Amino acid sequence: MLSERSSPAVVSAAAAHKLPRYALLALLICFISPFLLSPQLLGSKNLTSFGIAWTMVNGSLSDWLIPNITGQFIYDTGPLTSWVSSLCILTFGQIIGPVRAFHLTTGLWFAIITACIWYSTYLLARRDEAQPVSFAFGGEAARKDYGRVVADITLLITIGTYGLLEPFHEISPTTTLLAVASICFFGIVLSLEDLKRGSLLAGLGVGLGALTTTLGASIWLAFATWIAFIFTPDYTSRSKRVLITFVSALIVTCIWPALVFVFVPDQASVWFTNWLHSSTKEFSLLSINQYPWLLKNMAWITFPAWPFAIWAVFAWRGSLKCAPISVPLSFLSISLFSILFTGLEPRTTMYCLVPSLAVLAGFGLISVKKSKENILDLFSGIVFTIGLIVVWIYYFAWTTGYFAKMAYSLRRLAPAVTPGTSYLLLAIAAAATLSWLAVVGWRLFKHPVVAWRGTWLSACGLTASAIVVCSLFLPIFNGARTMEYTVAAIKTTFDANSKPGDCIKAIDLSSSDRAAFYALANLPFGKPGQQCTFALKTIDFGGFPAGAVTDKWEVLTNVPGRPRSDERYQLLKRLPF
Repeated sequence: MLSERSSPAVVSAAAAHKLPRYALLALLICFISPFLLSPQLLGSKNLTSFGIAWTMVNGSLSDWLIPNITGQFIYDTGPLTSWVSSLCILTFGQIIGPVRAFHLTTGLWFAIITACIWYSTYLLARRDEAQPVSFAFGGEAARKDYGRVVADITLLITIGTYGLLEPFHEISPTTTLLAVASICFFGIVLSLEDLKRGSLLAGLGVGLGALTTTLGASIWLAFATWIAFIFTPDYTSRSKRVLITFVSALIVTCIWPALVFVFVPDQASVWFTNWLHSSTKEFSLLSINQYPWLLKNMAWITFPAWPFAIWAVFAWRGSLKCAPISVPLSFLSISLFSILFTGLEPRTTMYCLVPSLAVLAGFGLISVKKSKENILDLFSGIVFTIGLIVVWIYYFAWTTGYFAKMAYSLRRLAPAVTPGTSYLLLAIAAAATLSWLAVVGWRLFKHPVVAWRGTWLSACGLTASAIVVCSLFLPIFNGARTMEYTVAAIKTTFDANSKPGDCIKAIDLSSSDRAAFYALANLPFGKPGQQCTFALKTIDFGGFPAGAVTDKWEVLTNVPGRPRSDERYQLLKRLPF
């Protein structure tokens, strides 16, 4: 082998053979499909996001400008997530229902994230300083093929990252922030070749960060972008990139507050004062007892990307100042640093690691030594095969009663649910399992030499596992986390005792609880300061029975919350003076 480059990547033309586009597209669709078109609203973040979007759909201009749930302001989020969700509900809600239309936004954010990560890697991998070593008699991967295979590997690592299942399970500002961070990262990479378009795109990502959660998130993105510009060689004018990026970010950030102060001036000052106060939490240190949690969760949320990212830094240590390594490494460093200063929500900021971490992992995996290149294949094949066997054993125990401890561990999650799933979902789970076995058989008997084989197994394994678990245990997920029974009981009692025009005062209700009662039953919550005949109160346990009188209120009903929860909800009626 002869080479003038110091690249640690040794990639032959055969190893860079193209991954069929139809197979990659099918995998992406299968990965996101369990989270699309779901008829249920599960999880507090999901309920809160839907409550804000549903308020926008049924509200006025002020509801579109200021995130709230029937008058209760939500200060720790911006309007971007709910804007997109509301537009999906308005567009598709009449066809597939508002909840399913709401979940369609998962597909949009997923498409943005995957496209930005793939194209970012492709642009970096095609650069001169990223090319693999040249063979003495030829046969190394061509520039285009090498760029594509590294981009495919990076995308498959992203799909195979365990922690990504959570943000796509619940539509929340966390999901949107991951998409915004991906846009910002892609803009930084693109600016190396197209100064204006790339810088504008990076500025758009930074600005949208403020519209996603708080100003603090936008500031951290801006800091990461600035550091990436500083530590990247000056291929294009660094000062121009910085200027265009931050001017465009400032414009995007200011458009929304300007609209609020113009159209809702009476509420703007109060809302933005509290929103800025929430932003200060993005700069508060984690408490001491959160560090063990952070290390443990970061290890599995970002696995298997982080071991290969670490290897990339070591393998490419002679090229740390080159763009393919310096851009993701500098962006990742600030993202890691920001997690230590995110106060109460380190998990939200943690997902901003994914774009840069995945890109580094892609360059790390492509440079793994021949003796270690099968480690991901072996790990994925064993872990996911054993995992799927265990899942099917648990399903067998749940439906038949055999293996009593296994059956009990599942039945106690949702005691009211009848064991078993539909024939359609059972067939989907079986098809996913057989597909996984086919992928494992391909790896064992075909002995492929393509560089993406290990990440293909990892991504297929995680996707198959998600489909099987969601298909077999969907009744448990719905039964264990749904608020439908609680909401229906409160709704029935309210309808039997109320008159047209009556409203309900919310007492100690969380934003997700308020969203559940509003979205699922359309209960008429009163505005702040409004005198209401009824009140809905949440308590941790116990409470007064129906018919009891307390503090000028009569208890109409006392309803338990979710299964295996101590929460209870009381509907109260104000006594006449």
